Amino acid sequence: MLARTGISLATTTLLLLSSTSAFAVDAEAFAERLKAVAQKQNMSLTFDSAEAVGENVVLKGVSGAKADGKGKVVEITFENVSGSTPDGWDVERVAFPDFDETEDSTRTRIGGMVVEGLELVGTSATDVPAAMKFSDFYFESATIGSVEVEKDGKKIFSLADASLSNEIGDDGAFTAEFDFGSFTADLTSGDDPEATKTIQEVGYSTLSGEISGSATWTPASGLLELDPFDINLKDAGSLSFTYGISGYTPAFIESLQQLQQQMAANPDNQQASGMAVMGLISQLYLNAADITFVDDSLTGKLLDYYAEKNGQTRERLIEGLIGMLPMFLSYLQNPDFQKDVTDAVTAYLNDPKSLSITVAPANPVPATQLIGAAMGAPQTLPSVLSLTVSAND
Repeated sequence: MLARTGISLATTTLLLLSSTSAFAVDAEAFAERLKAVAQKQNMSLTFDSAEAVGENVVLKGVSGAKADGKGKVVEITFENVSGSTPDGWDVERVAFPDFDETEDSTRTRIGGMVVEGLELVGTSATDVPAAMKFSDFYFESATIGSVEVEKDGKKIFSLADASLSNEIGDDGAFTAEFDFGSFTADLTSGDDPEATKTIQEVGYSTLSGEISGSATWTPASGLLELDPFDINLKDAGSLSFTYGISGYTPAFIESLQQLQQQMAANPDNQQASGMAVMGLISQLYLNAADITFVDDSLTGKLLDYYAEKNGQTRERLIEGLIGMLPMFLSYLQNPDFQKDVTDAVTAYLNDPKSLSITVAPANPVPATQLIGAAMGAPQTLPSVLSLTVSAND
C-alpha cells in the first residue's frame, strides 16, 4: 500500500512538473521578438540572457548597445507574458529599474518608470487594428515617477508624475492622452551667459509648469485631431493649441513610409522626390486650427524689459511695435485683415489678457490649395482659411 502511494505521489509530481514546463512562456522567443521590434524602431537591444520565471520573463544584462558600452541595466522583468511570435505577445506590466547615470558633469536620474498592457504584433497576425500596423508594438499606459538632472551638483531640471495612456476603440479609432507632469527648470545654468543674463533680467530664474494634451486618429476617415495641447507656465502664461487634418489614412502612411525609403535609397533624385512629396501632400486637408495664449505676466515683463533696454516708456514701445505691423502684413495685400490684426494686437499689448489665432473654414481646405495661395495669391489666405485674430475674448 505504501509503495503504491509512493508511486502515485511520484507520478503526480512528475505530471505537475511537466505541466508547468509545458505551459511556461518561451523566454528566448519573446526576447528575440522584442529585439526584432526594437530594431524596426531604429533601436538596438541586446541582453545577456532571457529566463522564464513562471509566467514572467526576466532579461538580464539588458543594454541599448551604445558604442561606449554604457547603458546596461541589471535586469528587466516582463510580468505575465503570453502568446507567441506568429500570433503576437502580450505583457501585463513592465517595471523598469531606476536609472542613474553621470556623464561629464551631468547626472541624470529617472525613477518609477512603468509600462502596462504591452503588445508585440505577431509576424503572422492578420486581424490587427490600423493603429498597430505601423509600429509592431503598442501599450495601454506608461508612467514616469520622477526625472532629475544635475549639473556640477546643482539641480537644473526636475519632472514628476508623467503619464501616457492609449486606447483603441471598437471602431478602430486611436486615442492618446498625455500628461508630462509638473516640471521645474533652472534657467540660471545655461551654456549661453548672455541669454541667461537676459532671462534673469526679464524676471525668471526658474520656470515651472505642466504640459498635457489629447490626440485622436480615426483611420477610416483619416481624421487626425490634437485637441488640445496645453502648456501652462507659472507666472508666465498658458498656450493652447488645437488642430484637425483629414486624409491621414493608413494608405497615406504606407505611401509616406515607402517614399522615405526611396528617398534614402536615392538621395540624388530630388526632382522625382519633390513631385512624389507634392502628390502625397495633395491627399491632406486642413479642417481647423486654433492657437491661444493667455497671459500671466509674461507679456508685461517683456514689454518692461525691452522698454528699459531701449530707454523708452512701455507706452512708446507699444506704439513702435504697432507701427511696424503694416510692414509685416503688407505682403498679404489684404487691408481688411490687416486692420483686424492691428486692432487685436493693439488691444492685447495695451491690456494683455489673451490673444487667439483661429482657422475655421466651412469645409476642409486641401493642402495644395493653401500652398498655391501662399505662393501666388497670399491676399486670399484669410478668406480661404476663415482666419481670424482676436484679443481679450
